[in-house]
Amino acid sequence: MRTDFHGIYPMLYTFYDERGALDRTAFVRQVEACIAGGVHGIALLGIVGEYNKLDIREKMQIVEWTMETVAGRVPVAVTVSEPSEHGQVEFARAAAALRPDWLILQPPAIRNVPEREFVRLFGAVADRVDLPIAIQNNPVNLDIVLSASALLELHRAHPNVCLLKGEGPILYVRRLIEDTQGVFKVFNGRGGLELPASVAAGCVGLIPAPELTDVLARCWDLEIAGDAASVSEGDRLHADILPLLTFLMANPEHMLCYGRRLFARRAGIAEVHPRHPCVSPHEFGTQMVERLSAGLAALPQSK
Repeated sequence: MRTDFHGIYPMLYTFYDERGALDRTAFVRQVEACIAGGVHGIALLGIVGEYNKLDIREKMQIVEWTMETVAGRVPVAVTVSEPSEHGQVEFARAAAALRPDWLILQPPAIRNVPEREFVRLFGAVADRVDLPIAIQNNPVNLDIVLSASALLELHRAHPNVCLLKGEGPILYVRRLIEDTQGVFKVFNGRGGLELPASVAAGCVGLIPAPELTDVLARCWDLEIAGDAASVSEGDRLHADILPLLTFLMANPEHMLCYGRRLFARRAGIAEVHPRHPCVSPHEFGTQMVERLSAGLAALPQSK
């Protein structure tokens, strides 16, 4: 089973047309721009993908479009976020039939139940698919976070549970790597805010939003090269975009408002039609994005 996943995996935005339906043209353009920008993989149906605003049919449509468009050029990771064990098993099986490279299991937002319930849920999914599994541990944006002991229990009982989407401040991520004894390959997120530190902490990759993934992919390649000149250049490139990343990362809805529009501008997508309820752009916020992104070139297109 392949587990050598690494690098920058943008978590794709969902685009809608003026009628509110999924916009295939804009979505495919997003995939092509990310691949042409040098990303190492593609991720789907996370928080910035608005999994909470999509029905099952739409989620499967996005997986289908992605697999068809990527066509094996980079690995694909699909997030499973259904709110029940039955739902996660069924969606994971349906997604796995389209042959993505790995799955990311997100804990349902169900409080006041024993942690062992989530261990059982994730184990049930892992037993029903023949793909590597990542567990999403995000103490910033999710209600449920598994302990290191629970994660180790999962890995021992279900060896295909071998990755973590361990998003959080870098000291949390570093402790997570240490406390799980190095058995998981860990992807950080947080928009790429702490990319150089994530490399130093032992992460194998990052799962940011897509608007800056061309720059982040270049930074990642430089940082992991390891020689002093490459690391210095990676640090410099990252420092250049850090003010913009900081502004965009205020919260998920803020990023959906401004980050998706920035990506659309860079990718040549003419209009962004949000799915309500959502945050609407403020004049000052738009001015800030324009100011902080002034030096960014248009994203390339691989087709």
